[in-house]
Amino acid sequence: MYQIFKDQLEKSKLILSGVKRNQRLGREAGVEESVIQKLEEDCKRLEAISADIDKLHDELRKKSDEAHLALNTLKKRTQTVKRSIKLKYDQTWWNKFGIPDKR
Repeated sequence: MYQIFKDQLEKSKLILSGVKRNQRLGREAGVEESVIQKLEEDCKRLEAISADIDKLHDELRKKSDEAHLALNTLKKRTQTVKRSIKLKYDQTWWNKFGIPDKR
């Protein structure tokens, strides 16, 4: 969960618990029950969305690791093919194989 989400949830829940403990004083201040219910719903909604974001971050991290592994494998295989061609053929032939390298 992002820190800004945690901070706001903490503040909102603290106010919610205070208003619930002091309902009469809250009503006198103009805080209606419907507002309190909506505040609770907003807290739950943010918690749910934040949990979804955390799951997506985990999935992204896994896919990113997978992509890096695939990249490294591709690089190694490309280097192996490139090395084989460079050892077998003279530099003038390398361009025919798509190897623009020069010694």
